[in-house]
Amino acid sequence: MIKSFTFVKKLPHLSDADFFTRWTEHTRDWDLRDHPEISLNRVVMIEGDSPYIGIAENDWPDAEALQKAAAWYATEDGQRHWADLCSFMDIDNSPTVMVTAEAEVSAAEGINVIRPGAF
Repeated sequence: MIKSFTFVKKLPHLSDADFFTRWTEHTRDWDLRDHPEISLNRVVMIEGDSPYIGIAENDWPDAEALQKAAAWYATEDGQRHWADLCSFMDIDNSPTVMVTAEAEVSAAEGINVIRPGAF
């Protein structure tokens, strides 16, 4: 599995509430349909001194599925999907990063490495 995070900027003409509504509706109406291979679509709004308003978390089955999805955006359906994203999100300034290592750390369980890094 591959986990990605997108640090999201909204278009300035939208209120935070309107943006969140559009974002969740887009995820429901477009992402669930067009990317059924994603096992987790989580969107969160954040506050504080940050250039971003939210973070999207996605779990992909593997690198091949992620590459196939990226290539799909060159199709007519992919361009329609992209146009809807661009109607509420500042997509050019919303970077996506991939998780390279992951661990859950707790007093009760100690360190549980979920995804060892390739350091």
